Amino acid sequence: MAARIGWAVLGCGDITEKRGAPALVDLPEAVLVGFHSRSAERGREFAGRFGALRSTTSRDEILADPMVQAVYVATEHFRHLDDVLACAAAGKHVLCEKPIANTAEDGARMVDACRANGVSLQVAYYRRYYPKLLKMKQLLDAGAIGEPVSASIHLSSRLHPAGLGPDDQPRWRHNAELSGGGALVDTGSHRLDLLCWLLGKPDRVAALVECREWPIEAPDMEALLIRMERGVHVTTRHGYRSGSPDELSVAGTEGTLDATGVDGPDLRLHTGSGASARTETFHLPKHPNMHYPLFEDFNRAIMEGRPPTHTGEDGLQASRIISAAYESARTGRIVAV
Repeated sequence: MAARIGWAVLGCGDITEKRGAPALVDLPEAVLVGFHSRSAERGREFAGRFGALRSTTSRDEILADPMVQAVYVATEHFRHLDDVLACAAAGKHVLCEKPIANTAEDGARMVDACRANGVSLQVAYYRRYYPKLLKMKQLLDAGAIGEPVSASIHLSSRLHPAGLGPDDQPRWRHNAELSGGGALVDTGSHRLDLLCWLLGKPDRVAALVECREWPIEAPDMEALLIRMERGVHVTTRHGYRSGSPDELSVAGTEGTLDATGVDGPDLRLHTGSGASARTETFHLPKHPNMHYPLFEDFNRAIMEGRPPTHTGEDGLQASRIISAAYESARTGRIVAV
């Protein structure tokens, strides 16, 4: 078993700065070999700040480095396909930021390429490692609420007008061609991934998608009705027109699990009714760096020569729902996932 895993990072954006690079710095069994950035100045700045051995503007150069065994792909959504295919061809294991790609078809190409080249692929859906959501999974699997019947997801935010300017860095997120869609893709993909992890594979989707208020090319309102293979009906709402309490709940034949305030520490189990109604609250805070448990687990999988705990195929499920949702909205039909 290797003593330490050498890592390269593609992309020197906000998520790398706040989460990815600090996780690699804090991980004893990882070595931060280098950064790739299209800006030489930014790459050098990141390398100096996080103690990487070097930086480069050449992706091919850093992928050819024999010290690099794993790559964190933290570029924009629309760059994921090309970056992951290049990593796979170079024989590097890949931890790719979410969503896996702008379309399910592109995501499947990435999964296939990594499999064909014998490297691991995982999508950075780090909320699967939250203690409260691990507890939620455990309780669902143990039948704590009986048979799951329905679930609800609501995650929206009010877009700030300052985020619409041409010089605003996140503006690409509001361009449907570059981002792949609206809030459903950006933040909603996290919740759809949790849905598939908790309740299994999706079956079919019906969706309404509109842009009613903002002068952007992506939708600002998205609503889905999803049927899971096991028969659970799920409603989800996403958008840029209103705030929400970040709702995630599952109702079953014998109770409800409520993780609303998903990034918070509390999970509530409601069982019984009337005089026998009972609520149990589990207080389970997440790691201060939400990405650290994800990096730790993926790094350990490489060291042990095993597949990642959550595979690229697992991470593709959310994108399959999203692609089916946009097809449904376009055609007015219920679409198989």
